[in-house]
Amino acid sequence: MFNFFNEIKNKYKNLENKLAPFQCVMLGNFLLYVEGFKSLITYTDALVVFKVKEGVITVSGENLFLKEMSCGTITIEGKIKSMECL
Repeated sequence: MFNFFNEIKNKYKNLENKLAPFQCVMLGNFLLYVEGFKSLITYTDALVVFKVKEGVITVSGENLFLKEMSCGTITIEGKIKSMECL
């Protein structure tokens, strides 16, 4: 099975020490998929804040909703205006 994140990590091994222990894929400004999800902090239709391994991600936008949330992953849909990783 093809693993997108492993392919990226293998291609850019020189950045290995700089890569975060979580991975994000944003498709346009409507879908965000994150691996490394730990727990949900805030959830409204305009703001989603959640913990990832070694950080916190804040997503703001309009009509945001959790499409999927499982042990280790989260998928957010809606009009995503910004994403910040701390």
